[in-house]
Amino acid sequence: MRISRCLVVTGPERMEMREYPIPAIGPREMLLKVEMVSICGSDPKKYQGTAMWAVEWGGMPFPFILGHEMVGHLEEVGEEAGRLHAVRPGDRVVVEPYIACGRCRYCGSGNYQLCTTRHTYGFSRSCAEPPHLWGGNAEYLFVAEGSKVHKVDPTVSAEAACLLSVIGNGIRWIKTRGELSFGETVVILGPGAQGLATVIAARQAGALRIIVLGLDRDRLKLDLAREFGATHTFTVEETPQLEAVRAATDGEMADLVVECTGASSSIALAPELLRPLGRCVLVGSMGGGKTAAMATDRWTLKELTVRGGLGQAWNCEDATQILNARQVAIEKMITHILPLERGEEGMRFFMEGRPDCIRVALRP
Repeated sequence: MRISRCLVVTGPERMEMREYPIPAIGPREMLLKVEMVSICGSDPKKYQGTAMWAVEWGGMPFPFILGHEMVGHLEEVGEEAGRLHAVRPGDRVVVEPYIACGRCRYCGSGNYQLCTTRHTYGFSRSCAEPPHLWGGNAEYLFVAEGSKVHKVDPTVSAEAACLLSVIGNGIRWIKTRGELSFGETVVILGPGAQGLATVIAARQAGALRIIVLGLDRDRLKLDLAREFGATHTFTVEETPQLEAVRAATDGEMADLVVECTGASSSIALAPELLRPLGRCVLVGSMGGGKTAAMATDRWTLKELTVRGGLGQAWNCEDATQILNARQVAIEKMITHILPLERGEEGMRFFMEGRPDCIRVALRP
């Protein structure tokens, strides 16, 4: 019997290494040998057992395997899966987080990120039951029917490749939900990995101004935002946010605000940064279930649009093109790499929010 070593969340803030048998692969399934997996900004809440989904789903499915941002090589490919995805054993791919049922109204309309099964890699199913390998924090990942995979060029670094779905998120905030037009101005609140991916997408979309606002401890991230294409970066300690955007836009303000922090104060600020008829995208799952007060008169009087942004459905195709072109040093977002066995150490380090840390990745 073949075995996969896995880093398992056994309870709130508890991880341990376990071994599970590698399952047999059916005609519509695949087996991925994981090369690298990054710790997503939503993973700490899952690790702590406080993710917003836990309430809606009746609790966290302990024990489970975290990890939904991964790259690897296909070791086994079912015959039908090979035809459907145009892949074969040995191909290097990224697996999208969502597993679509293909039958509900949302999958039928192409919005598989809202699939009623709510099945995703990295925590929606317990690893206690076969086929066990539902997360990327392991040597192997079971790739179920309903998954989407994207081929990654062998010359792309593992650090960049595991962030493909993050780049897909940025494209979704800018292109799909934000509907940014060429020559418009975008303000990005928060320069973490989501914000940096949004900078990349905005640059690709032809934004005239890309303004990124962060804190003094975000200077490393703001420097990287500049490298990725931001035209203006500000720390709120040095320049009030409203004043910064007004000065950078000659008083016109922004066409689009992408709010990546989940902070109540940041959400409340969004309408002040927008011109009349502007749009705002609130990035999904960043607030941890918190509520935020909104000055509805500002949204009404300016006729503003606010939209939620959950995930990267149909945006990883564009992200794959950006990744394979290797024109952006996406790998610089991975600042720390640890072996899988030290994954809990990596999680706790990531949660400290140190200024020298953007993303932590694990190598099985």
